[in-house]
Amino acid sequence: MKATNDNQNITKDSLGRLESDFLTRIGPLGIFTLKDASRLIAPDRERYIRQFLSRLKKKGWIERVKPGLFAVIPLSSGAARTPQIHEFLIAMRLVEPAAISYFSAMNYHGLTEQLPRQVFIATNHKVTRPTRESLGFSYRIITHRPERFFGVRKEWINESPFMITDIEKTIIDGLAMPEYVGGIGIIAQALSASWSRIDEKRLHEYAVRMGISAVVKRLGFLLETLAIGNPEELRRSTELSMGYPRLDPTLPAQGTHNRRWGLLVNAKVHP
Repeated sequence: MKATNDNQNITKDSLGRLESDFLTRIGPLGIFTLKDASRLIAPDRERYIRQFLSRLKKKGWIERVKPGLFAVIPLSSGAARTPQIHEFLIAMRLVEPAAISYFSAMNYHGLTEQLPRQVFIATNHKVTRPTRESLGFSYRIITHRPERFFGVRKEWINESPFMITDIEKTIIDGLAMPEYVGGIGIIAQALSASWSRIDEKRLHEYAVRMGISAVVKRLGFLLETLAIGNPEELRRSTELSMGYPRLDPTLPAQGTHNRRWGLLVNAKVHP
């Protein structure tokens, strides 16, 4: 979905002058906070601002996303009168810090053609509501330990920025929690099909930096099985822990033990 704002079409026939001026100025943001509105209209007059926004909502010009957060409804929305805001931009306002991640990041980076049913967001602290619905979209917020919240870069939708995990971190996150990317098979296909776009050195560094031995084991096994990269170099970079975690934790613990990588291979891997 493209973020769209037709504020030049807002007329004073349907709005008061202050309302029209406000929408013209706030419109390019697409989504705004109570503080944003206060700064433009009347600082330190919260009650008045709330009444002002309530009138705009009743007139069908804005919609509440969550307490204190609103979205502009442009004329281009037609009879539906719904905000035309990209789901990634909404995600940036649901929790801070935030990064589009897992299946959503895989789709954005072209690592899979499958469309996720939820927008996946990573953050570095616990949230009270990890699953949320907003403006017709479903969001899944996943908490990382602060030391595992890295590999994030800025991208843009029109003139609005959002944060997303880079290709290498997206793959590593998927190896840590395959349940959020559709299973280990999706990661294997992404590695095979997109290897020329992946920075292997960074991929190895991220795998070790996560501090999860199962991630290194899964990555090494996949590289070796798919005959790509340098799995031996990865193996030398860290000491593997004891035990046999499942290659794919979304599947039953049934399969063969791979002693070289210390994995219970419970899934078939195809390029």
